[in-house]
Amino acid sequence: MTLYNYLDRYVLLPLGDLIYGSCVVKKYKELLRNDMLSEAELIEIQNKKLQRLVRHCYDTVPYYTRLFDSLGIRPEEIKTKEDLQRLPVLTKQIIRENYDDLFSTAINPKRIRKSSSGGSTGVPLKFSTDWAEWSSWKASTLRAWTWYGLNLGDKIFSLGGTSINKKKGLFSYKGLYDRIIMRNYKYSSADVTDEGMQYNYEALMRLKPKALRGYGSALYILARYIEKKKLPVCPIKVILTTGEVLMPEYRRKLEEVFRAPVYDAYGAGDGGILSHECLKREGFHITEESCIIEITNRDGKVLPIGETGYVCTTDLDNYVFPFLRYHVGDMAYLKCEKCSCKRQTRLIGEVMGRAGRLLYNKQGVPISPTVLPMMFYPELDYHNPEYQKVYNKIDKFQIRQDSEGDIRILLKLKDPTEPKEQFDYIITNYENHFVDSKVVLDIVDEIPCLPSGKEDYCVSDYRRYDK
Repeated sequence: MTLYNYLDRYVLLPLGDLIYGSCVVKKYKELLRNDMLSEAELIEIQNKKLQRLVRHCYDTVPYYTRLFDSLGIRPEEIKTKEDLQRLPVLTKQIIRENYDDLFSTAINPKRIRKSSSGGSTGVPLKFSTDWAEWSSWKASTLRAWTWYGLNLGDKIFSLGGTSINKKKGLFSYKGLYDRIIMRNYKYSSADVTDEGMQYNYEALMRLKPKALRGYGSALYILARYIEKKKLPVCPIKVILTTGEVLMPEYRRKLEEVFRAPVYDAYGAGDGGILSHECLKREGFHITEESCIIEITNRDGKVLPIGETGYVCTTDLDNYVFPFLRYHVGDMAYLKCEKCSCKRQTRLIGEVMGRAGRLLYNKQGVPISPTVLPMMFYPELDYHNPEYQKVYNKIDKFQIRQDSEGDIRILLKLKDPTEPKEQFDYIITNYENHFVDSKVVLDIVDEIPCLPSGKEDYCVSDYRRYDK
């Protein structure tokens, strides 16, 4: 460890907690102590947190007060994850219909952090968290980084969508936290032209980071550019992917070009899912201290271990806007066996439902599917509150690219009477990326599932450049 690593861990990170009112240091130390606990010890931690959360929900969250009373269930009767099965699942539709009543009346409004899902399953969602929840996310990430030999303060080059590249945020608390404490330097993957790729490549070479982090497809596009141009790369210790399904061909290309191992993560801010691959890469280790994961059918019945179904999560840390048995929108399965690393946390197997495959414009330029939802914001500005209001009028969306490379966008609105013209900016955004493609926007009553029965927001039959 360098002097900066020590300074970061023992001075800057605690200082960040003091400024933010967060508790990353406390939670990080707890997770390090828990890393090799037995399954019984992890279940005991879960049960205690679950019991406190359920009591809080019944006492302070109007939606859950009504739900428990209507079912004739007392909060003290929910003691384990098996008891949770007495509750119905929470869906995005239920959240929209009961949004105001899902806030706890016992939380100081100043502590609330408003958020929204990025629409990675084609269904945008507004929700809220607080600094304790945010601290759990940071702590879980930091613990996983220790598995890979990364230290707090090691430089990280991150590549992702417009949402992580806020132009005016450098000197905000978050901007300073990212740069000084996390040393996480963020760049946008939205510009996939040669000029945009060259800009990101030069930034990478100047930074000389220990780790690359970002959407697998975005890093894959950069790797292909480097390979095509036969450019040298600086030494990289580890590659960290997140935000979408990591295709096997992406992992292979990244490891081939950057000569570093790839470790994937699966998470969901709406629902508090935190899980990471370890060095063995046998599945995603669930951060059991922060969430309870069930795999269910559509109605909420728990499926046998190893069977694929809907990811149903209970967030044990979100006391602001609690999620009990929430259907995230993804599909996955839990592995029967434990990891050979000897950790006793359960493993999530393959995750489905988050598009990870690339679309291509007619010039052969790949477009990451994680960029596509950002085009549903006017001027691609994820952070503008007025633009968020427009985006939040959308119930579901789906992008379809036909065999000729043309684009059809299906939009289901929360209010079907909204004038279609206010969404014309979406056509412009897509035309700017899919040059020479015909772009059509259709307002529909329902978004059709794929022939397999899965829901997916990104569908393409255009295979001209997909190799």
